[in-house]
Amino acid sequence: MVSASTIGLLSAFASLIALLILKPIAAYVDLLDRPDQRKTHVGAIPLVGGLSAFAGLCVAWLLEMPMADGYGLFLICSAVLVIMGAVDDAKDLPAKFRLAGQVALGAILAFGSGHSLQSFGNLFGLGVIELGILGPFVTIAAIIGATNAFNMVDGIDGLAGSLSLVALLSLTILFASSGGFPLELTLCLSLSFALIPYLMANLRIPPFRRKIFMGDAGSMFIGFAVVWLLVNGTSLESQAFRPVTALWLVAIPLMDMVAIMVRRARKGQSVMKPDRDHLHHIFMRAGFSDRQALVMITGIALLFAAFGLIGEYFRIPEWLMFSLFLGVFAAYDWGLSHVWRLLVLLRRRRIGERA
Repeated sequence: MVSASTIGLLSAFASLIALLILKPIAAYVDLLDRPDQRKTHVGAIPLVGGLSAFAGLCVAWLLEMPMADGYGLFLICSAVLVIMGAVDDAKDLPAKFRLAGQVALGAILAFGSGHSLQSFGNLFGLGVIELGILGPFVTIAAIIGATNAFNMVDGIDGLAGSLSLVALLSLTILFASSGGFPLELTLCLSLSFALIPYLMANLRIPPFRRKIFMGDAGSMFIGFAVVWLLVNGTSLESQAFRPVTALWLVAIPLMDMVAIMVRRARKGQSVMKPDRDHLHHIFMRAGFSDRQALVMITGIALLFAAFGLIGEYFRIPEWLMFSLFLGVFAAYDWGLSHVWRLLVLLRRRRIGERA
């Protein structure tokens, strides 16, 4: 049996090769991101980061992962989602079509694989909340939520990839420490390593000199994969971690998506309408560079994930972990609602630091 770390390294190498092959192809098929009123980057950027990461995962799958017990179905659904995302990157598919595709793929995976959320855990201190027959439907909702959460957070260089790595490496720790999850551990490491070539190119870390973007194909696929791992890890039969811990591992993408959608609904706008009120936009309007915003947001995500891991390790009561998460989310939502006041305070602080 090939070790998980070895498969991860091979996945990274395959991802790198795929990246080098796909970059020139992107120009021929017009898989490029061009600047517009919402995008301020310079020039047409290839949207192949997600495709290269998926290619790396496929190599790992051929080496070690099975096609039975729902894993093959996950790979097939992921491939369809990646293709749909690539078409969306090139042709800009209607939002309703993308949502319908996500619902269909989520339903196929939840009902066809036999893997779905079985409980919410003991969130209120009154006993475990069993989902029963609602499990697959809740799983579909979770798949749609995670898929769009990682897609919506992909707003500045490196952010979606960095937040994905935070979640995946946290899951790696949980699966490795729990034992009995070799396939999930291999999947986490393969995805993590496969993202590294994309991140280096996206941030133009040598030897990469030209930027690439992840694209909807990549951000949706990452969210899809992360929620699949979360579902498998919280299975009641052999639980690697409690459901409440999962919230802390994806706290930033989840809170950013929910808070933004709530704010749009309050304004009477479509919850799917794009805007510039995400967390990274707030940091940049406060005067931080995109690289500074990336470091700070990733740092916050690491703190949240670390708190989730600590809570799992010390078995802090689920109701307390959930209450704290709701408190953090309430503060985040309040911050968005009072964003201009916060921006003034941040600007004054930065001016004071410069003086």
